[in-house]
Amino acid sequence: MVEWQYQLLLLILMLLMTTMFIWQLYSKKFNFAGVLALIGGLGFIILNIYMNTMDALILVLFTTGVILIIIELFVVGAILGLLGIGCIIASFMLVGDNMWQMLMFVSISILVGLIEWLWIKKVLKRKMPLLSEIVLLDSTNKASGYTSHDDRSYLINQVAETMTELRPAGIIKFGNERIDAVSNGSFIKRGVQVKIIYVEGTRVVVEEIIE
Repeated sequence: MVEWQYQLLLLILMLLMTTMFIWQLYSKKFNFAGVLALIGGLGFIILNIYMNTMDALILVLFTTGVILIIIELFVVGAILGLLGIGCIIASFMLVGDNMWQMLMFVSISILVGLIEWLWIKKVLKRKMPLLSEIVLLDSTNKASGYTSHDDRSYLINQVAETMTELRPAGIIKFGNERIDAVSNGSFIKRGVQVKIIYVEGTRVVVEEIIE
């Protein structure tokens, strides 16, 4: 294989890995994109072993990067994913003798991947199904109409009635709901109307309404 054919095939494999991996991230099930991403990764390794341009360090960096990215899919946060991407980029940069050419290939792959990501997000309006399930991206925010079981922010400025004395803790009644609450520091008698002035998680603070 002549040098220009090797370089062209190397770039194609890098683009295949990048674009198909991003597409797989936004797919609900493992599909052709995942298969092509794996083929691209295996092709990258086989090609460079065949051309004698891959040493043990490159193989370790590339494999470690892939493993870290896969683990990142099941762990909340971004540190492992960033480390994985860094390892893969480092393995790309160490391939062959022309680092500047590999830098250009990496830059092209990142640029194409960014364009694909923007197209998927802005035009196709897709979300990562796996990420949504793990961190409840869309299902646990108020903009999507979700209110958690312990979120009682809707009680702020509502009027309730004390069912017990608040010394300062006690129970109030809002509609048909019994709520544990505390006064804002003062003693409040039973059967008194109170205003809910502060809510943080399950902590509800009230003050007596003085007419």
